[in-house]
Parts: sequence; structure tokens; C-alpha cells
Amino acid sequence: EPGDVSEKRPSSSLASGSCLRGLAGPAARLGLSFSGGSSAGNRPLSWRDGRFSDWAVQVGETTYRLHAFLLARASLFFESHMSVATRTEAADGTNTTRGSDLTEVLPQSCHVAFEDALDFIYSENQAGFEAPASKALLLLKIADILGIGTLFEAMGQRIEAAFADTAPLLLEQYCQFHIPGTDDGAALRQIREGSVELVVRRFQSFLAIAEMRAALLRLPCKVLAEVLESDEVLVASEDAVFDFVGERLEAADMQCGSGDSGSRHCDSPCSADVAEEGEILWQRVRWAHLSAGKFASALALGRRLLRPEAVLHALTSRIVRFDLGGAEALGSASAQLPLVQPRRAILPPGVPPPTSTEIDFCFHYAHSDQYSCGEALRSQPKRIGDVVLRVLIFPAGTDTGVARGSLSVFLEAVPQPQWPRDWEFANIRYAIACIRWPTGTGETWAAKRKSDLWTFKSNRLDRGWHDFLAPGEIHRYLGPDGFVCIRGSLEPECLNRVFLLNSQAGHNGYPGPGGEAAGSSASRRAWAPRPSPPPPPPMPMGSSSPQAAD
Repeated sequence: EPGDVSEKRPSSSLASGSCLRGLAGPAARLGLSFSGGSSAGNRPLSWRDGRFSDWAVQVGETTYRLHAFLLARASLFFESHMSVATRTEAADGTNTTRGSDLTEVLPQSCHVAFEDALDFIYSENQAGFEAPASKALLLLKIADILGIGTLFEAMGQRIEAAFADTAPLLLEQYCQFHIPGTDDGAALRQIREGSVELVVRRFQSFLAIAEMRAALLRLPCKVLAEVLESDEVLVASEDAVFDFVGERLEAADMQCGSGDSGSRHCDSPCSADVAEEGEILWQRVRWAHLSAGKFASALALGRRLLRPEAVLHALTSRIVRFDLGGAEALGSASAQLPLVQPRRAILPPGVPPPTSTEIDFCFHYAHSDQYSCGEALRSQPKRIGDVVLRVLIFPAGTDTGVARGSLSVFLEAVPQPQWPRDWEFANIRYAIACIRWPTGTGETWAAKRKSDLWTFKSNRLDRGWHDFLAPGEIHRYLGPDGFVCIRGSLEPECLNRVFLLNSQAGHNGYPGPGGEAAGSSASRRAWAPRPSPPPPPPMPMGSSSPQAAD
């Protein structure tokens, strides 16, 4: 009896307690083992092999043999569907089809992610489930439709954690399942709006990442137009927008199968769609702020990608901006072409905008292999008096013996057709600065600045420093989105010499004491001035063009 058993156990209980205390050490082992043999063959249920399946799910052309218990436990949709099927069977006394057809329930774009949803449902470690960024929003949509709360929460956390880095992919996925005119709910609407805002604010940064660039190129035309319409699109120059639109239309043209120049005018719906997209997207390019080189490339595109109407719009836009009498010359047509402002300037917080004697140039620097040695970037030219100048940059250094990875920066004169053959602008005091972004709270911007004195003439077009920044030093000047900001300027003391009539006055060829060794962009040898009134000894200088080296 129970009472007898308890009375006969005191000594045994005590002995047992002593034994357990002895086993409480770190190396204690009870030696328990499963007597049923190896459990290697008892693999967990999988949706892939259909073992013991009792519920069929149809998605498009594919049928999945699944397990009702797991589906009903994870999904409100399946639980409800199975409950209705069970009640119908009980009421009618007949066996109904045990399955669900999701072909029309899920958007077609979500079909590709359904197997990933099954992986989550069948997973024994859902907390460790990882989904590719290219399917995260599709899975969130599936979870929302099928009522899979745990999957919705997991994908929500996944999206939130990587939102700033994957906005183009999320926007692409949203556009795949969104039906215009319908409401996808507050959560998805918020993701869409946030993705568009991020794409605008980090446009060129995303273009530097292959996966994000591909996602942007696949976005619908209307979404791209919404992005490119914004003044806040963050690009180093309008050239980046032009290149992107050209690449987008080229891809659409090739996909349409209209590779030859004459097929643009065929009557196929695909060709008409590409032409319509081209008209919409080209209108978002701010032609007046395109560099001369890119504008020449645009004119060379021809009728296949750029229709005559778009070319006329581009030309008149530039006339309105650059020709002082442009609006007057165009007459009533100028009213239809208001002056379009450039995109938002990229400058560190607190840096004042450039004055009339300063030239700003920003470029995007993603990694050290982005540019090749000797590859040049040029700013838009700026007229100061009669002289026209621009900033010339070699992000990976010049091919003149300078250490690879140096940042080479020069100020370059841009000859104009109306200048005389022997033009020169003598004793021009210039400076170049690389602006550093604040790195912490309360810190202000700073700059590395170098100055020099130079006479710009037809055989000495540029002057600057091959090693303005040493290899690796550029990372100290990168902004949060990967931009480097350079500012070239003329000093007030030389402004009376930026006019051709005054440029010969007082010229003695002496480059001035300056600072560090300055040179032109193609030669590392110094330009040695002829003897003149004894100046302070110049520092060694490196010169860029071979003809300017003597």
C-alpha cells in the first residue's frame, strides 16, 4: 500500500540524495540512452518528399503534398480553410477534396517565394530562418495574405534591419505585387514610401552596388520618373542620371528585340511602350546641367533611343541656361522651358555654397578599384571674368610615377573659340581644397587646402598636385554616402588678371612661393622659370603635360 511504501523508503531516499549530490559536479553523467536504437532514420517531416502528406496545395502549375497539422498551426488561412472542409464533410457525409488552391489567392509575383514560406513553416528553428533580400517583401506579403503571424514578424524584423541597404530591392518587390488603385495596407504602404525616399537620398550610392543597380533598372517607368523628378536625388552630377536613363532604355530596347535603328518606328506594342518610356524618362534629365561630353553622347544616340523632340528639348534647355540672350532668342517658346535648377548640392553641413570665384566638384568613391590609374573626371566649367576653368581629378592618381591610389587634383583652363591664339592669363593665384565631413557630434567641417601661382596659356592648361591626397588618405574625406567634395577657387588678388585685356600686365612667369609642389596633370617634372627678380626659392614642382614641363 502507499503508506507502507513511504515508510520503507527513508534510507533509500537518503542514499539516492547522496548519489545525486555526487553527480552534481561539472563532469556528472547519468549514462541514459534511447533503447529504441539509432534515431538517424527519424528525419523531420519535409514538404519536399511528401511523406505522410494529407493536404495538397496548388500554386500555379505546381502541386505540393503537405501536412495539414503544420499548415493549420502556422496559418490562419489554412486553419480556416480546413475547418470549413471538415464541417462540410460532417454535414454532407462525403469526402471533400483535401487541399487548397492558392493560384489566385497569392499575387503571381509571390509564387516564386512560396517555397521559402514552406521552409519557414517546416523549420524546427524559425528564429534562425534566413531569407534572401530579394524575397523578403514577397514573403511579408505571403504572410499577410495567409495569416502567418510568425513569418510576418520575422520578415518585418529582417526588412527593418536591412532597410537602409536594400531599399531598391524592396521597392522592386513591392512593384511586382502592387495593383495600381488598390491599397496594400499601412505597413506595405510605409515600406513603399520609405524605399522611394531612400532611393532618392542614396541614388548614386545604390548605383555603385551591382545588385541594387539591377533592381533600380528593373523598376517600372512611372516609379523611376517619380524618383528622378525630385530635386533631392543625390548624384555627383547630372551625368549619373543621364547614364542611368540611357542604360535603362537600352535594356528595354534590347528586351523588346528592336536592336536596329529602324525598328524604333515599328507598330508593335512593345516598341511603342519603349518609346513612351523614353519620352517620360528623358524629360526627367536636367539637360541644362549635363556636361558637354555627356551632351555630345546624347546627340550621338540617334533616333533609336532619343527622338528628335527630345533632342530639341535638350538643346533649347541648354540655350536658355548658357546663352545670355537665350530666352529672348527663343521668344514664346522660352515660356514653355523654365530654367531648371540643378539637383541638391552635395556639401558637408555648415559649408557655405560656392561664390562666383569658386568651383565645386563632387565625385562618388565606393572602393579603391572603382577607377583606373589615369582615369580623369572633370567638373562643369565656370566662367570667371574671361577665363573659363574647371576642376580636373584623377581619383586613382595620374600615370606619371605618383604612388598608385593618390588623389590627383588640378585646376584646368578650358580654351574658348573667341580667345586669341596666344591667349594667356598671367599670375593667377588659385587654391584647391578637399573638404572633410564632420565625423562626430559637435564637430565642424575642415579642409585640406593648397595654393599656387600660375600662368594659364595654350600649352599650360592645368596646374595642381599629383599627390594632393596620399594613398588611403581619401577615406578621411569621404562623406556618409561615399562622396568626396573638392573646391577650386581664385584668390581676390588676381581677379584683375582674369580678363584678356589685363592678363599680360606684370607677367614675369614666376610661379610664386606657393605651398607644396604643384604641377600640371601629365608630367611629374617641374616647370623651371627663367631667371627674374630674385624670388624666394620655389619648392620642387611636378608638371603634367610634356610640353609644359620645360
